[in-house]
Amino acid sequence: DDTDRALQSPSRVPGLHDLGDMRIAEMDRAGIDVQVLSHTKPGAQEIENGAQAASLAQAANDHLAEAVARHPTRLAAFATLATGAPQAAAAELERTVQRMQFKGAMINGHARGAYLDEQRFWPIFEAAEALDVPIYLHPSNPHPQVFDAYYKDYPQLGFASWGYAVETATHVLRLILSGVFDRFPGLRMIIGHMGELLPFALWRADGRLTPKSPHLKKSVRATFIDHFSVTTSGVFSTPELMCTASVMGWDNILFSVDYPFESNMEAVRWFSHLQIAESDREKVAYRNAERLLKLPPATPKGAV
Repeated sequence: DDTDRALQSPSRVPGLHDLGDMRIAEMDRAGIDVQVLSHTKPGAQEIENGAQAASLAQAANDHLAEAVARHPTRLAAFATLATGAPQAAAAELERTVQRMQFKGAMINGHARGAYLDEQRFWPIFEAAEALDVPIYLHPSNPHPQVFDAYYKDYPQLGFASWGYAVETATHVLRLILSGVFDRFPGLRMIIGHMGELLPFALWRADGRLTPKSPHLKKSVRATFIDHFSVTTSGVFSTPELMCTASVMGWDNILFSVDYPFESNMEAVRWFSHLQIAESDREKVAYRNAERLLKLPPATPKGAV
């Protein structure tokens, strides 16, 4: 559909490249106080030349920092990182957090088929833990071999409708099984789209994986809940939210829209009519983001 085509070619999405008046106006119209900006997939993950990827990531982050500087009370940023050059990526994360007050980084899935559970990527996680900022793991297109096996006959399944969630959830489980969270116990990560199916599947995954993973200090379930927060991006459904909250707790959920792929107005309208405790609404709307991303305190009406 149109959304999947847009996600495959983000440059076609109206409003995606606007970092000024139109974006702020859309936020005002919906009553959103702050947006945390990031570069969507594929980001620097698909650039083969590590030095070129690192240079482009730095330029992209400088551009984003300029946009935030123009609207410092309304916009914040996640860094884009050249994960194919892990040491350079770690240095860039340090630069953007320490010099530009970025709130963490967004990584768009695998790096040309290589997943972050490989220890050569772990300098990025080491830097994130040291800086006390989260890594947002965003979907990417499924691994080419997976796409060919699963989706070539029904390509519409391979993207936002299904394939992104399967790809990201699998990546998360690989990270947990790798032991990266035992190595870096202070590491925090974020995933979107109401947890990429994992809250619903966690009981069974834990029951089958934990007994076969004696090298882990904690269960798969405990590791996921202790180290991950999830956002509502692109999923404005009350049953899915209640499932996620029952598994993760309200302290681990952040309101998010996925603008401009999704509607600010639709997201806020759904969220404002939820029949939940006001204390939980405040946590999801802004308090959890203030704590995790170290955002300035919001007004009680605000949503991030």
